[in-house]
Amino acid sequence: MKDKKNGYLPKIAYHMAGNCPASVEHFTDRQIARYGNITSEQMEWICREVAHIHRMWKIEEREMRMHIG
Repeated sequence: MKDKKNGYLPKIAYHMAGNCPASVEHFTDRQIARYGNITSEQMEWICREVAHIHRMWKIEEREMRMHIG
């Protein structure tokens, strides 16, 4: 399920949000090998995506807690 437009950037953001540095490094290396160095615009996109993922996880956690009790 690789997004060709963004390469491995979504995977980098997901693992960064999940605090998995080994996976971040792995997908960063793959991104660089396939598409070249990560640009500042791509880093901004990753940061926005990490923030979005964190917001979604908070919402999901809140919903789960409401259902549990």
